[in-house]
Amino acid sequence: MEDTRRFRATGIGSDVAALMVNLTDGGTNSAPVKSGNLIWGRGGSMGCVLNRCTDHIASDLLVVAYYAIFVLLAVGLSYLANSKSIRTAASLIGIVWAFGLFTFFYLNIASYFLVAVMLDTILAYHFWRMARVELFAAPLYIALLFEITFIIFTQGVGLSSYATMFILNRLFEIILLYLIGCSLFRLHVLRLQRKSEEPITDWRVRFVIG
Repeated sequence: MEDTRRFRATGIGSDVAALMVNLTDGGTNSAPVKSGNLIWGRGGSMGCVLNRCTDHIASDLLVVAYYAIFVLLAVGLSYLANSKSIRTAASLIGIVWAFGLFTFFYLNIASYFLVAVMLDTILAYHFWRMARVELFAAPLYIALLFEITFIIFTQGVGLSSYATMFILNRLFEIILLYLIGCSLFRLHVLRLQRKSEEPITDWRVRFVIG
């Protein structure tokens, strides 16, 4: 117990010492000082999530929270739409997003893009099979093909990771908005079906079969 208390006190003391070193030199020390789970560097502190350490980790986590809410909304509406196809698509995209998020924080950026291409290829194949039966999956298949091509192109020409991630995030938002729109459209068709005396058999039903 005494050794444990000494270890904790030493850890706290080293954190304070590292902070004092950074403050006394005016935050101009270019080499960050690592202590415990914090890295004190130029002008403040850096945070780490898994293997990703950056001085703007808070903004990264805010972006993660934003997309988490977005994904949950898309998945939740897919279940309300009572459509197996939309529910399957939204669930797969949500699972792949969660796994991709883990690789983003765990791997380096080049390895993350490699994993993203592999995951998108699996999804694209699945949506290609779905698109042979119903129109709903065709835009998802096309979007994923574009994403795969874009990642390979940017890695080949050496486009910055910031620009690449910016475009990929916008594309991901479009995919989520499409899923949300399909769920709302399905709910609208089901509501019309309940009010109509004749069954609806036009393209609105064929768009999402199940």
